[in-house]
Amino acid sequence: MGSEEIRVELVNTDQINDLYWWAQERVHGFMSGLHRSPDFGYSVEFAQHRQYVPGDSPKHIDWSVYAKTDRFLTKLYEAESNMRTFFVLDSSSSMYFPNEEMAKWERTVQVITLIASLLQKQRDALGLFEVNDDDIQFFESSNKKENIQLLLHTIRGLQERQIGNKAFVDQLETLQTRLPNRSQVLVFTDIYHQDVPALIQILSKFKHTGHHIRLMLMYSEQFEIEGKGLAGNQVIDYDIGKKTYLVEEEVRRYSDFCMEQLKALELASREAGISIDALNVDEDPVVLLRKLLV
Repeated sequence: MGSEEIRVELVNTDQINDLYWWAQERVHGFMSGLHRSPDFGYSVEFAQHRQYVPGDSPKHIDWSVYAKTDRFLTKLYEAESNMRTFFVLDSSSSMYFPNEEMAKWERTVQVITLIASLLQKQRDALGLFEVNDDDIQFFESSNKKENIQLLLHTIRGLQERQIGNKAFVDQLETLQTRLPNRSQVLVFTDIYHQDVPALIQILSKFKHTGHHIRLMLMYSEQFEIEGKGLAGNQVIDYDIGKKTYLVEEEVRRYSDFCMEQLKALELASREAGISIDALNVDEDPVVLLRKLLV
């Protein structure tokens, strides 16, 4: 499938041609790019001085400092670097709520496609880690167009499966051993985590080993927070296959639970210093992307 087919099928990327996805922290890259590196080079933006040593290019001597102090100092500049970004996808059955046309998974795929379009334009590398009931999908990071298109095509294809729940937190331990140093890790999940501290703990491990972690919480304001249209309808527990008709009182309890989960995840993330974005999937994907770029 060609790149244009994938783009048109998922979302219109023409609406984001003026946008860039900037690294929020300094990153180690593997070629010249857009993002500040922890290393020094000779690019555009001045960083600091250091003592001149034989072999340094004379053109980088700060002659204004020499005129004042009679010392030869060399200008150092911010090096630029490309990012390695990994999308981490929670493919548990709750991501397919409330229905096929309006599922959190569909909106997640659209947002990822938009982000991938920006990163591809910037020549940044993309990778994927996706957990499902039977296997783990893992794509090594690459900035080659054909590899990125295969990654997006794979994500799109995942939507057609019947997904069971998996120990998402446990599988993140596996990912930690496979990531290149100082990667940007974008975690897409929802609010249904029985052990919030365990999730935050593993994300903190990524952060403390030098990765930049950003947690994307996908939720539906309309269905999960407000419970609109749920009363009197049949819902299915995909874990056990049980079907239940909801009454008003059950909908209220469900909405209260969702709100409590959302608040608990936001609070725990911020206390751990982890960037978190709560994304209402009822909104347009381009609107969600622009919120992520603020």
